[in-house]
Amino acid sequence: MGATRTDAGAVRLGRIAGFPVAAHWSVLGIVALVAVLVARSGMPLLAPGHGALAYGVAGLAVALLLMVSLLAHEVAHALVARAHGLAVESITLWLLGGTTRLRGEPDRPAAELRIAVVGPLVSGLLAGLFAVVAVVAARLSADLVVAVGIELALVNLVLAVFNLLPAAPLDGGRVLRAVLWARGGDRWGAGVTAARAGRGLGAVLVGGGLVLGMTVGFDGLWLALVGWFIGLAAGAEERRARQARALAGVPVSAAATTVPPVVPDGATPQELAAAVADPAARAAGVLLVDGDGRPSGYVPPERLRIAPARRGEPAGVRRLAVPPSRLTVVGPDDALSPLLTRLAEPGSRLVVLSAGAPTRLVAADDVERLLRARGPGTDRGTPPTATAVPAADAPPPPGWWWHGGPAPVPAPPPRPRSDRGA
Repeated sequence: MGATRTDAGAVRLGRIAGFPVAAHWSVLGIVALVAVLVARSGMPLLAPGHGALAYGVAGLAVALLLMVSLLAHEVAHALVARAHGLAVESITLWLLGGTTRLRGEPDRPAAELRIAVVGPLVSGLLAGLFAVVAVVAARLSADLVVAVGIELALVNLVLAVFNLLPAAPLDGGRVLRAVLWARGGDRWGAGVTAARAGRGLGAVLVGGGLVLGMTVGFDGLWLALVGWFIGLAAGAEERRARQARALAGVPVSAAATTVPPVVPDGATPQELAAAVADPAARAAGVLLVDGDGRPSGYVPPERLRIAPARRGEPAGVRRLAVPPSRLTVVGPDDALSPLLTRLAEPGSRLVVLSAGAPTRLVAADDVERLLRARGPGTDRGTPPTATAVPAADAPPPPGWWWHGGPAPVPAPPPRPRSDRGA
């Protein structure tokens, strides 16, 4: 299903190597911050004797080329993932770097290792390239170009080294997971170990950043912010790993409980108003489909509280819909465990197809009901029987390291399995 809209807060920039590329609005903030910091401190130190305008232009050049470097890092991940047969949904730049959203995961440790390593490798190569630019510029006595080259070489080197730290959700955490998975054959246990390392790294960065912020300067608070995000994301990774083990063998149909009103994109105002007023919409929302019957948007129940005031405005109701990128088309017999990550984002749903038409939905709340029905301790992911433990060659959830935010997704009760789900 091709997405025709980007997620909230992101602006489509186009395509690179066939991958949709977007930038979150927060990128403007980081570009401005880097440009100002470089212009006011880095440039005068490395190339003294120039005016404020020259330093401002050089700082802006560093900030923009830094975004290009981050994009190259993510495109490298995407290219290697595609070479291993994985679909790449999008690449998005945001406040703390970039994310590559994959549909699926490699089914072997070696493939996962290659996808993880290539990003820091590209950052390291860019560091070398900008160092060469600085050397050449020095011979031409272009000191501002030398300063720009040095700044970008250092930043890319830091990105490469930092991303290789063995802690989730960094690339190094994925490397650690692949190595432990290859050695022990337990992908879920390897994921938990890497996530715990990420939580530890996050705590260290938050503590160190706060100390630096109170004793040295404001820059330390940025380090604390990075540590907070890493710790939050790592905690979600650990929980998903445990839940994925508990979900082994559970089909999507076990959690598919809601039947939404389905409305074509070209519905009349009266048809759309009738769907919004349908009692079923209060529990299931309203699903929009295109001419081929494929999901093109979804209005969750919580957003329908706004819709009654707009029943005569179809365009207004459609603006309440979440984008199709948050809707994953599945079959009733598909394994639920690999789809956990697809439910992490607000408003996301699994759309269950039957005879080629959408019939039911699965939300994170539906999975949570199954979790509560099983009883306390389910989210720890301890399988009740050996048959509930995934085989060593079973693929992990799609988007394990690359997808979405840190929102945890609870798990339903496991069932004995006779065959591995798709």
